[in-house]
Amino acid sequence: MNVELQLGTFSATLGILYQKGVRFGTVIDLGCADGTFYLDHFNCGLFPGATSLNVDANALYEPSLRDIQQALGGHYVIAGISDHDGEIELLSGSHPYWASAAPPDHPYWSGSHNRPGSTTKVRAFTLDTLVRELALKPPFLLKLDLQTGELAALRGGEKTLAETDLVICETAADEFPAVCEFLVKHDLALFDLTTLARYADGTLCQFYPVFLSRRLDHVKMKEPFADPAQKAGLLAAQDERRRRLLARNAKILADIRAKA
Repeated sequence: MNVELQLGTFSATLGILYQKGVRFGTVIDLGCADGTFYLDHFNCGLFPGATSLNVDANALYEPSLRDIQQALGGHYVIAGISDHDGEIELLSGSHPYWASAAPPDHPYWSGSHNRPGSTTKVRAFTLDTLVRELALKPPFLLKLDLQTGELAALRGGEKTLAETDLVICETAADEFPAVCEFLVKHDLALFDLTTLARYADGTLCQFYPVFLSRRLDHVKMKEPFADPAQKAGLLAAQDERRRRLLARNAKILADIRAKA
């Protein structure tokens, strides 16, 4: 892997983990659209030896996914992902990327940029069903981008999560606590926060948290300043920071007193 990746993106996080020796047997992308996630990172050299499973409910993406399968092997499935096998109702949005199984009164549809459209019934599988039927090889990297359907997909993949080393999950700010709680209960710990998106007024809209299996706790840096010189430099920087803060405090207080 010899490409430069921008910190703060899940691509950079994958690059960091690659440098630490983390490898995957299968990369599973739920809500994959045109399959760009696997293709881009395979092309960067981040998924050596890993096969793919691309899943999306929208048949619009099938030609792209077929092309990837024909070139690289792996699997694709045109279906919804849920906590049960059978069917789910999918509402079209203002753009194909924004289709969702969320009901029309869900807050997901509150923005004027995306309104619920026609309803289509699509076949649905649990993640555990697909992993079993396709005999996918662990350890898994699991990416989810399901427009509010992430938690249902995780509930249908509890057996798969036991063999999953990394989860990248798009989530809205108000959905994050439930997603985090579920994954932590399944021995996946928060490792990074990436790709933060904000509303026009600057408040947080959505982001991609990255969760790492507790099996890989050893790849986390426990002591960032092992070199004594680094430790000494850190202490000196803290002393200098306090000096500057005290000077700023004194100036602000002097200005306040002058105006009193």
